Amino acid sequence: MNKIILLGILFQCLNTLSGSTLDTITKFLGSKSYTWYHYYSIGNIFTIIILFIFLHFNGGIKKHIFLKKKTDYYIPLMRGLTFIPLPIIIFFALKHIPLNVFTVLFMTVPFFMFIFSQLLQKEKVTYISWIVLILGFFGVVLVIKPDPNQFNIYILLVLYLAAYVALMNIVVSKYSHLATTYGYTFYQFLPFTLFSSFIFFLNPILPELIDLLLICSAGILFFLAALFYNTAYYIAGKYTGIISPFVYTQIIWASLYGYIFFSEKLDYIAVIGIVFIVVSGTISIRQTKKIL
Repeated sequence: MNKIILLGILFQCLNTLSGSTLDTITKFLGSKSYTWYHYYSIGNIFTIIILFIFLHFNGGIKKHIFLKKKTDYYIPLMRGLTFIPLPIIIFFALKHIPLNVFTVLFMTVPFFMFIFSQLLQKEKVTYISWIVLILGFFGVVLVIKPDPNQFNIYILLVLYLAAYVALMNIVVSKYSHLATTYGYTFYQFLPFTLFSSFIFFLNPILPELIDLLLICSAGILFFLAALFYNTAYYIAGKYTGIISPFVYTQIIWASLYGYIFFSEKLDYIAVIGIVFIVVSGTISIRQTKKIL
């Protein structure tokens, strides 16, 4: 049991580290002349090639990419199609929102998971549950400190992003028998890769060598973040309630990256807000696991 929990925590932390590193590269390259389809098409194509090479030498292409029945492709592909707007939102949001604030907003995923699990399972929401949710969103308000002069649409889009990810987590959990973690991750990326590559060929660009290396690295990190996340919950089984709160380590990585590379700082009010989010989010996670 201890080994399973430790492995789950390790993969969860690897997921958050990969995600924060990816966001940092995205924010850095977003300040240059590249746009989202240059960034994602090159990075994702490179990553898919690496994935196929890896699966080929492990005899896993037939196991992970080709599903048992034609109907099994429906949910993974539909999930991939609805995923298309999300990386675009991330690319532009990181241009207009500090990295640490973006990450804190994204950490509202557990609250949305709790809400969706309640709705889908038709469970009665208790007063305590509502208090926890209100405290969590109050923490978000403390972090972003909405000012009519500084508020932008990207804050709402990141919250939409968190809500979508929460819903897809529940979908994958419910239909995990249709595909492996490699399969779900591949079909999550395939539609968006084809879409961005089509636009890229209409307006191609050749990045400088250092930027090309960063773009390819970002593509691999994008895939690894999703894979580490899926693997963490796959091996954790009934102990997911223990490993889930470690998703908040992403706030640590994002704060460090934001401070080192972009001179971003969080004031004391924002730190108090983060504490609200972490505590209430952890409670929401544990409640969600009971429902699911």
